[in-house]
Amino acid sequence: MPPAYGGQDGAQPMHMPPEDGRKQLDLVFVQDCTGSQGSYISSATKNIEEICANIFESGKLLYPDDLRIGLVAYRDHPPQDHTYITKNFGFSSDTKRVHEHLKSLYASGGGDGPEAVTAGLHEALTMDWRPHASKMVVLIADAPPHGIGEYGDGFDEGSPDGHDPLNIARQMASRGITLFFVACEPALSGYSYATDFFQALTSITSGLMLPLTTANLLSHAIIGSVLENLDMERLIREVGQAVADRILGGNESVDDVARELHEKLLLRNESTKKVVFENIYRDSEEARHNVQVFQNAPNLAAARPLLKKVKGTRFTDKYLAVRHSMRTDYSYRKPAPVSASPPASPPSHRVASDFAAFSAPSASVFGAAVSSSPFAVAGSRAAFSGMRGGGGGADMDEDEDRDDDKDDEPGIGFREDSITLEQAKRIALQSAWRGTNPMA
Repeated sequence: MPPAYGGQDGAQPMHMPPEDGRKQLDLVFVQDCTGSQGSYISSATKNIEEICANIFESGKLLYPDDLRIGLVAYRDHPPQDHTYITKNFGFSSDTKRVHEHLKSLYASGGGDGPEAVTAGLHEALTMDWRPHASKMVVLIADAPPHGIGEYGDGFDEGSPDGHDPLNIARQMASRGITLFFVACEPALSGYSYATDFFQALTSITSGLMLPLTTANLLSHAIIGSVLENLDMERLIREVGQAVADRILGGNESVDDVARELHEKLLLRNESTKKVVFENIYRDSEEARHNVQVFQNAPNLAAARPLLKKVKGTRFTDKYLAVRHSMRTDYSYRKPAPVSASPPASPPSHRVASDFAAFSAPSASVFGAAVSSSPFAVAGSRAAFSGMRGGGGGADMDEDEDRDDDKDDEPGIGFREDSITLEQAKRIALQSAWRGTNPMA
């Protein structure tokens, strides 16, 4: 939670959109470019222009420069990898240029299991974000950063550049940058703590972790995440200052304020977009414990001694049954991480008083745009059908041609409905974080 909870009098004003009120979005992709990521790089390259067009139309952006796309590629630190640590292509509103940047990337190398995730996130944090824009980072990876306690980590003490990913996430949160993580499964869950770490990292910024088991769902995950986040941003700009004042200055809990916010938004029939996905992760006491440890620890060094090994598999019985029935070969070019206790199924790699801000007239939403967009027409069904396979690039085109009536692999969907309590909590937490930073 924000460090100033209960200790700061008042909150700094939050930045407002341009004077004409139009929306702007700065969106950065942070892409793992090590050996197992070929199909995800190919999917992003193939679909980036359609992704941008859908975001632009469904998000009701008005001018070309209202949407800027940034791209950061990363591999690993030497001697684990001798090609590059990061490549930062900066922001651009020219989707063809972004497409060319993606075309220049290819998957190779990587050395040990963990990769230079921290370096990639730091590059994203330090980009030239516009103060008035909605800010998002989408991280796409199947391996954790160095220093979270994985067996065989070549940099067990953490990233050689001295940066700490937990601190980076908190800086993102205070600057209004929301992190969404595309978890490339089943490889990620072969690590001991990676799943818990990324759950905590996205929670710090009030983002989401989206598990994908096939690369051809990537565009649906990105578009759905962006449109949901734009709705969250709209509400933060409306009620965020009042929420931050109550949490930071009034010493009220995030949960209490979020519950009241949720009730009042429901009373005014507030609807929001939401990306919907099936949870493939098995609930366990150890995993919940680890997420809390990462969320509360000042840094990775303080977190490591407190972590618990998860007993057995990370996945639900349902997902394991689907994998078994499909008899898919999940082999990757990068060796699977070696774990001291490998999973059973190894991978391939208080209600407060009323106040005016919550009772404001409902702001307009983008429902018409969503229902008429190509994503709504073609994407929603595609996101829940034909999801088989999920390993390397060789399977990707084949996956796209499979029978749409088959519904085996967990998918990504999208809907517009009444705001949820979980979304209200994310709004409250983001508002509190931004209240700690005068530049957020």
